[in-house]
Amino acid sequence: MLNCHKVTDLGSDLLEGRARWAERAAVRLHLMLCDGCRRYLRQLRLTIATIRRVRPRQPHVNTDQVLEAIDRSDKR
Repeated sequence: MLNCHKVTDLGSDLLEGRARWAERAAVRLHLMLCDGCRRYLRQLRLTIATIRRVRPRQPHVNTDQVLEAIDRSDKR
């Protein structure tokens, strides 16, 4: 069975679907017995969801235009 340290190490992989089947099963078993890890994963899930909502969308940057602008400013 996993210990709390291993469960917290696997937290992001687990919540983002990158954990292997055996790891997911072991975490579920651990969570049946550990209220602290259940709270931790619940908080991590909320944190990930919040970051996804509030993260500003980056506009597409045309690197050629940026480099041209730098070249123009250097020539002034």
